[in-house]
Amino acid sequence: MKPTMKRAASFFLVGALLLGVLLISGCTDRISDGDKEYTDPTGHVVKLKSDPERVVTLTPSLTETVVALGAGGLLVGADSVSVSENPDLDLETVSTWEGLDTEKIVSLSPDIVIMDRTLDITDASFNALDGLSIPVYRIFPKTFDEVLSAITGVGEVLGREKEAGFIVDDMGTRRDTITEETSRIEWSNRSSVLYVTYYDGTSDPWVGTSSTFSGSLIELAGGKDAVSDDSGVVVQISVETVIDADPDVIICSQSESWPTHTRETILSDPLWEDITAVREGRVFDVNGDLIDRTGPRLIEGLETIHLILFPEEV
Repeated sequence: MKPTMKRAASFFLVGALLLGVLLISGCTDRISDGDKEYTDPTGHVVKLKSDPERVVTLTPSLTETVVALGAGGLLVGADSVSVSENPDLDLETVSTWEGLDTEKIVSLSPDIVIMDRTLDITDASFNALDGLSIPVYRIFPKTFDEVLSAITGVGEVLGREKEAGFIVDDMGTRRDTITEETSRIEWSNRSSVLYVTYYDGTSDPWVGTSSTFSGSLIELAGGKDAVSDDSGVVVQISVETVIDADPDVIICSQSESWPTHTRETILSDPLWEDITAVREGRVFDVNGDLIDRTGPRLIEGLETIHLILFPEEV
């Protein structure tokens, strides 16, 4: 081969290699640019190609959040409570109190599943979904402010940042209106509040604690939680412990989807009759969905507790 032909062949080969590198690099950039990464509150990194178009939620609070963000039309599956509460949405039931239906979730081909680790503390449901390569975004709020952050995060994942901003700003403003007054109340002057999630008189009561979002609401509202506990979950305590705590106010969770008779049971139980809250008639039923659910309506729960503690402001 003549030198000129060799040089031409060399130039062609180098050019082809460079073109190949550029093409590969270009494809990589496009793939990289197309991927969106989100780190959820548990530290888990979620990668999505684009804004989700098919969404599954596993708790009523998250379903409420998605709907409030104007993204209810993206929902294809949810927990059984959410399905019954949202008959206008075309939702498949993917979980019940008995557990997760992974086969149903797979059949729905969701772009993302959004869940609350509070109800999956062992990570069993998360591991099952992650093992099937289904993108999962988890929240794990324990305070009012962490709920605001969770709503912001879900809004980002769903491409609803603006809508999330409106919700969080409104909740924050309404919270500040309350805390501007309650922050001045000395701890020793605050009413102690027992939040009972369930009590039927046949076993020990289940109560919220100071390290949960219900405890966060009580403190923001101007009270102090009667049960100090750092486990971050609803716990079961003895009636004797309640008597020793002697709460000034008792709030009983009452849900439309799961009616209870907690307040009536407490008021008729002779073991409770000498507790200050019972003796002074300060035992109240509240809509537990406003306190137990870590979604947009939590601000209504805060306002409800505040008005119970300070009825003169009505």
